[in-house]
Amino acid sequence: MRFLDKNNLSLKEDWYGNNAAICCSSCGKVFLVSQILHRKGRACPKCGLTHATISRTEVAISETPGSP
Repeated sequence: MRFLDKNNLSLKEDWYGNNAAICCSSCGKVFLVSQILHRKGRACPKCGLTHATISRTEVAISETPGSP
């Protein structure tokens, strides 16, 4: 599991308010996760191997075991 750092986002990451854009580490698709719309987090809509959850203070990203 890794966490986004608001002060050190990569080119394929963004975090604004209660929304974050994440790049799937398995397939490369960029997807959105919202604290309001996705209360239990959201998996990558293309492959489902990366899952992200967002709270007021952090964005947690986890990869399914076996993913690159």
